[in-house]
Amino acid sequence: MLEAGIIRGEGKGKVVIRVRSAQPYTAEITSEQLRVLAEVARKYGSRVVHTTPRQAIEIPDVEEDLVEEAIGELEKAGFKVGASGKLTRHVFACSRWCLYNSTPVAEMVEKINQKYGDVEMPAKLTISFSGCDFSCARSRTSDIGVIAKTRIKVEPDKCIKCGLCVNDPLGCQVDALTVSKEKPVEWNSDKCVGCGFCSNICPVGSITAQEKGFDIYIGGGGGMFPREAKLLKEFVSEESVLKEVDRIVEKYRALAKPGERLFSVVERVGIEEFD
Repeated sequence: MLEAGIIRGEGKGKVVIRVRSAQPYTAEITSEQLRVLAEVARKYGSRVVHTTPRQAIEIPDVEEDLVEEAIGELEKAGFKVGASGKLTRHVFACSRWCLYNSTPVAEMVEKINQKYGDVEMPAKLTISFSGCDFSCARSRTSDIGVIAKTRIKVEPDKCIKCGLCVNDPLGCQVDALTVSKEKPVEWNSDKCVGCGFCSNICPVGSITAQEKGFDIYIGGGGGMFPREAKLLKEFVSEESVLKEVDRIVEKYRALAKPGERLFSVVERVGIEEFD
């Protein structure tokens, strides 16, 4: 049996090496590390690399008897081999520098990775953190998804009618705000999805963030029969998010049969068991 992160490849004696950055244990890779990836792919593979849907990197067409040598060079550059089989997948998060982030999630993701990275579960486990409701990290199709939310306050009397909160490319994406030369900003709370981006770009404090939290989803999945995750808890405080993820993971371990994904457990026992 091949070790974690070493996947059977095409052709006799060929394997794929799957790696992710060991430090800071997120999907960020330095320019120096990119050079090492290129050199390892040239020296041991077929000069190509592939980024997985969860931001790990695969180097295909490596001769099986050269795997340890290739891994040695990758580890020296700060890469770690893993993320296959029943191990927890690399926790997926949006970038730290995205302007749409309601709340930065990189530090929380690093803590989750440090605790659960490469830990064996009943089956493959995917965890995603999104900094806003756009969910670029695919939090609604992961076993556990965490999406940052912001409750805003709108004070029309402070509005200078600049239009930044409604105009492309940075304005409200769901038409929850309106503003014109004649009328100051108006807010439709029914349309608002709580992304909070308007509070980031308003230059005069007419729109401000009053409270920040996270919605937690469970039971999502991709593959041949994709599933949309179900909302478990709304507006959990930042201080409680990691505890909630811990609780869900341990509940999954306790309830799952060997080889059973979290979404299957949710379908079998009901989401109420995780509340």
